[in-house]
This record gives sequence, C-alpha cells and structure tokens, in this order.
Amino acid sequence: MSSRVTMQDIADALGLSRNTVSKAINHTGIIADSTRELILRKAVEMGYRQFSDAGSAGISIPGEAEGRQGPEARLLSPSAPALSDKKEIALLTASMPGNSHFAVTTLDRMQQIFSSLGYSMTIYQLLPQQIEDLQLPGSLYTDKIAGIFCIELFNYEYCRKLSTLGIPFLLIDSPVCFDREPLSADILLMENQAGILTFLKKMSEAGKTTVGFIGNMMHCRSFFERGSACITGAELYGFSPVRPRSILHFPPGKSPARAADYTEELYQLMQKMPSLPEIFVCANDFLAINAISSLRRMGKRCPEDILIFGFDDSPESRFHSPMLSTVHIHTQAIGRAAAEMLLRRIKDPDREYRTSYIRTDLLLRESTGPGGG
Repeated sequence: MSSRVTMQDIADALGLSRNTVSKAINHTGIIADSTRELILRKAVEMGYRQFSDAGSAGISIPGEAEGRQGPEARLLSPSAPALSDKKEIALLTASMPGNSHFAVTTLDRMQQIFSSLGYSMTIYQLLPQQIEDLQLPGSLYTDKIAGIFCIELFNYEYCRKLSTLGIPFLLIDSPVCFDREPLSADILLMENQAGILTFLKKMSEAGKTTVGFIGNMMHCRSFFERGSACITGAELYGFSPVRPRSILHFPPGKSPARAADYTEELYQLMQKMPSLPEIFVCANDFLAINAISSLRRMGKRCPEDILIFGFDDSPESRFHSPMLSTVHIHTQAIGRAAAEMLLRRIKDPDREYRTSYIRTDLLLRESTGPGGG
C-alpha cells in the first residue's frame, strides 16, 4: 500500500466512484448512510490522512458500539463547551410528528446527532389556544433550553415571539412573511421550485397548454414557493394563466397533511370550476390523492383525462393507483442540515441569519401519463 492513501485508492477498494468517496469524507452532497459508513470505515482501515490518527484520538465512526457518532457529530462538536446547564433542544409544533412521514425521518436523524453531543430533545405540541394567545408550554423552561426549532408551525406572530426569546432558533419551513418584518431565525427548506419547473417544461414540450395549482399558497413558505413555481412555469413555457383553473383557498383550521381533511371541500370546489385544466400541480401528495378521488367522483380519470402531480414523495404516493408523479424530499439530509444549523447557532449566537435549501428530485410516475409523462 502506498504511504499516501488517496480517495481514488478508497474508491477502487470499494468499487465506488471517487466522487462518492469525496462526498462521504468531505460531508458534501447526499449519499446513503450505509454507504457513508462503509467509506469512512475503509478510510480509517487504509490510513487515509484525514483519519490516520482516528484510533489514538478517539474519533468514532458511525456504527461503533461506544457513543454512536457520525461525521456530522465530529464536524459540529463545538471547540468551546456548551453551557453545562443548557442541554435541552426543544421542538415546538402545532402537529405531532407522527402525522408526517417527512417529520418522523427528519427528527430521527436530528435526535441521533443531538444525542451524540450530549443534548436531549423534547417535543412540545402547542394547542390552538396557546398559539392564539402567544403562550409558551407550561413545562418549557427557557433558562434550560439550548435551542428551539419548529416543524409544522406557521403562525407568524407566534414564531416572531419565539425569535425574541434570545434562544438560538431554527424554522424547518416557515410562515409566509414576505410582506412582514423578517424573523430573527435561521430557516431551512427543501428546494420547492426546480422539480415543478422541469415538469412543466416537459409538459409544454408534450403539447399541454393548461395547468392549475391546488393548495393554499399562504399556508407556509413551501406552499407559496410551489404555487409560485407553477405560476411562473406556466408563463415561461406558454401555458394559459394558472389562477382561473386553480384552487388556492381552503377552510381554515384543517391540515393539508391529512387527505381526509379536504375530501368533500375539494370535490365541491372542483365541481364549481368552469373548466378543468389538463394538469393539476398540487402542493403536496395528500392534496394530489384527494384531487384524483374527486375527479373519479366527477367521472374523470387520471391520467387518461387529467394529469396529477404531487410533492413530497410520501409513502402513499408509491402505493396509490395510479402511482403519483411527485418531488422526492431527502428527509435525512434535512435532518442533518437542521441539526448543523441549530448547533452552529448555539456555538455562535451572533452569526448572521441564514436561509438554506436542501436539494429535491423530480419523480415521474403513472399519474402524469405513460412512462410518467
């Protein structure tokens, strides 16, 4: 073995590309956790320079029995110790994570990273009255909290209150606040526009001319960006105006993460439309599934009569008939990035606030036609 092991040596030993090895070692891009673990183990075994002192320095590799720490934990471990009496990370949410496949996987990854650094994570579900009255949960003691992050919490005033507590604060998705004072918080989102724009370009090339959007664009920033992408894409690629064929307003107090919440409302709204478009782009998969159900009640078929496009790549999208065309969200990557952003904010409270995006992938399946469109 050469005295200087290279990434190419590791790639050759594992039968992988050098690019994949680089992603694992430099913590860039998105690869499977099992592949990352395999690469890091091989790097230590072969004596790659970055890990040549791993054993003597006590550096752990994912999967070790003692203190399971990934490369994220080593990267994020603060050079100065965290305040010893602030070891709780608080999650505030208006909807329990069990209602969202996205949240469950993301939180699992965050929990792993926080635990490896000695933090505990506590979930606080906010009641509607607490949000309206801008009240913190009674069991949340701010003097013990190292950081706060929110999932499925899109009330602007409540988020603004949290941002004034002087506690490191992260929003995973956020309220729509383009016309309001920016929140003093870091914000993490999935990339919401590229997949929709690419899809509409393909549909235009296939000769489609009408598209509508289903989703309350003011529900959250992600919905706003997805609706904006549909409107912009239609203008870019020669479709008729989107708004006359869209459903943008829904009854308040209902969750778009539950298909059952909109079953009857969506059916009634679709029946009232003067004309249906050739394509519906939906703010998420649950609305897309509901749209297909409503169309069936109206004697319309998907994809034969109308194409349906969702977002999220929920488990339901893969088992539904027809299988949904959608946009895949890398939930574990979001979890890693969220933990990194919050831990860096804890380490450096005065750093500038940042908004970051995690890549998403377009998935074309049966609901947009033969071959997925």
